[in-house]
Amino acid sequence: MLDFGVFTLPAVAAAMVFVAALFVGEDIVIEKVYVPEVREWSGYTSTVATRILTDELRELSVAAASELQAINIDEGGVEKGISAFEDYFEVGLLINGTRNLLGLIKYYINGEITEQGAETQLVVRVYTKKEDEPVKLIMVRGKADDLDGLLHEGAIQVLEYINPYVIALYHRRNELDAKQYDFPKTRATIEKFLEKQPAEQHFLAYGLLGRTYMLRAERDTTLTPEQREAAYAEAIRNLDAALYQQPDFLYPLINLGIIYAGKKDYARADAYFARAVVQHPNYLVTRTAWGKMLEEQGLIDDAIIQFEAAVEIKPDDAELHARLARLYERAGRKEDAAAEAEKALKLDPVSQAYFDASRDFGVKDLPATVQ
Repeated sequence: MLDFGVFTLPAVAAAMVFVAALFVGEDIVIEKVYVPEVREWSGYTSTVATRILTDELRELSVAAASELQAINIDEGGVEKGISAFEDYFEVGLLINGTRNLLGLIKYYINGEITEQGAETQLVVRVYTKKEDEPVKLIMVRGKADDLDGLLHEGAIQVLEYINPYVIALYHRRNELDAKQYDFPKTRATIEKFLEKQPAEQHFLAYGLLGRTYMLRAERDTTLTPEQREAAYAEAIRNLDAALYQQPDFLYPLINLGIIYAGKKDYARADAYFARAVVQHPNYLVTRTAWGKMLEEQGLIDDAIIQFEAAVEIKPDDAELHARLARLYERAGRKEDAAAEAEKALKLDPVSQAYFDASRDFGVKDLPATVQ
């Protein structure tokens, strides 16, 4: 009988990760990005370039996923195990080869980096195993001393070809940070998504486009009142289109609730917030937006219900506890108000505002002052 000794547990773990990699691995396989040998002195081998492009694709996907917090994106556990397993045992080719035989891989990528005078060029080929689908050729040029930037731009164009929605989310976040409220890159990428993807998936694009109009109406201070109303009208039109295709799509429900709350159309906003809570009871934005609207109407007991849910979702948020304390105080629930004010102060003990609220609500054993 063979004695595997210390290799027994690693072997079992490796087998489990292999199975996981086989059936939940990504739809994209990067075969190789070739780099001239002259580049090796600077640390850029073909292996390094391939890994950088892989990481760029994953990071872009994660950045997009952060825009959709209600969708379950799990980077931990299995994926980290797969990466560690592939790196340590060098069986990436085996895993991809097996997935390839079973027809589980959709896109293949290979390419090379070449020197073009003072510039460096990245050529990437994206293809499938279907004979009737052409090879997509992506060419990016950049500075010779900026291979990371070259590979980053290449990753953007690869994902824009494979799934423009992911890159539209990425562009929207960057353009929002830059206060580009006309969202030129986002809109252009959405158009590509509508052209490339099946009609039944267009609700994603309509929802995203509606959100861009909503953000413009909310944040672009150069708009006239008429232009702001027109932007809100376009937002509603696109968000309604998304819900027509996908009635349970969370984000249009929340956005429409926020828009109608801002317009003081409380009955309609209430209906959208209620639908959003049914779809995702633990989504904080819905609870706080709905709670603020109810408080604005003077419906204190109803607002309390939403902020009680909010502090359960995010118990370490001092501001949420302080807001709930104020609601309890308005409802005449002095002891509950004091308890929530004390929680807020413990979470943020340097806040003079939370100290004053705790004192006003009758919290005992307070320090003399907050420094």
